[in-house]
Amino acid sequence: MQLLASITGSPKISVPMTIVVSGIAKMFVGELVETARMVMNERRESGPIRPCHIREAYRRLKLEGKIPKKSVPRLFR
Repeated sequence: MQLLASITGSPKISVPMTIVVSGIAKMFVGELVETARMVMNERRESGPIRPCHIREAYRRLKLEGKIPKKSVPRLFR
């Protein structure tokens, strides 16, 4: 809730807003997992998804333009 409040700039977050954001987050995670499974199939691997599969899936989604670029530079690195 605090993260959402800092993004929107409003101290009060409505219930419909939280439902929308949680739905978008679920869609993102679903697409990430689906792409990670595709990576596993291409590598002919089985079992649980490992961090290397998630990283590769994230990289591919970023290349496809499905992950927005950061618009604000980070303060600390």
